[in-house]
Amino acid sequence: MSGPVWWVALSGGVDSAVAAAVLREGGAQVIGVTLDLGLGGEAIASARCVADAIGIEHRVIDARERFAEAVVEPFALAYAAGETPNPCVLCNEQVKLGLLLPAAMEAGAAGLASGHYARIVGPPGDRRIARAAHARKDQSYFLYRLTPEVLEHVAFPLGELSKAEVRERARELGLPVAERAESQDVCFLAGTTAGRFVSARGVGGHEPGPVLDLEGRVIGEHTGICHYTPGQRKGLPGGSGPLFVVAIDPARNAVVAGPREACEVSGVYLADELWHGSPDDVEAVCVRANASAVRCRVVRSERLTRLELEHPVCAAPGQAAVCYRGDVVIGGGTIVRERST
Repeated sequence: MSGPVWWVALSGGVDSAVAAAVLREGGAQVIGVTLDLGLGGEAIASARCVADAIGIEHRVIDARERFAEAVVEPFALAYAAGETPNPCVLCNEQVKLGLLLPAAMEAGAAGLASGHYARIVGPPGDRRIARAAHARKDQSYFLYRLTPEVLEHVAFPLGELSKAEVRERARELGLPVAERAESQDVCFLAGTTAGRFVSARGVGGHEPGPVLDLEGRVIGEHTGICHYTPGQRKGLPGGSGPLFVVAIDPARNAVVAGPREACEVSGVYLADELWHGSPDDVEAVCVRANASAVRCRVVRSERLTRLELEHPVCAAPGQAAVCYRGDVVIGGGTIVRERST
């Protein structure tokens, strides 16, 4: 083949395998690259089998230190502080794209492709992330921090495909991962809960404390704030009606509980913002992965940015709020606890 060289992030799953195959069928010279995240060798072995089946070169890059520092430690510290972070957003920005793309470019590749379900739209110099053609698998939320400059050298070959189409393509190609089950968990949790993972690391947030009602009265005891997130019902004391986590107060090591409607807010504040267009263009926001978009308005001041929502939602500090105009990502930030202006 004499086409351009593309690196493909091979995870060992069916999505990245088909992404690599699609690029190769299109005439590209494909090199499969797997990140060693220190999570065991199963994914690396699976990715190597995929590369052999497709007939492409396979490389492994040691990302253990980068992954631990940029993703795992911030995740644990955020949970210990009573927040609910999304590690996949950080991993895409800091590790998968942040580490692999510069390495690909330095090696003379045209760019980096992955098996994410998302599209890249817009003219050269103004590329944007957009929702995948099939909404059920859309992963644009996790990619919102990728800048137009980065997107000049990135490809998502699955952006127009459904999961069923991807699996069928894998079967047609005889790929060994065609029927591999899809992981629903954060990769480094390895089947445990976020709370147990954080508690085992000893970074805080695991000490028992009071569960308070909306008036501040003690109504029970929690097992550590790292085990709770706004909107959660499990693990709270019983009462005259079902209770949900309304808020987490790390200063008092307390969990505030109340009825479901008390969990909802009419607006959220953002930190660590990143905009790829004018905030005035924003039409709607997703306040957590797989959540329905809510129409909103961005209100900015010198001190903070607030998203005023068309109707109340349950939003957790630490989660990403990703803003859209139609299907196109305009930007977003990290939700922070409400504070006065």
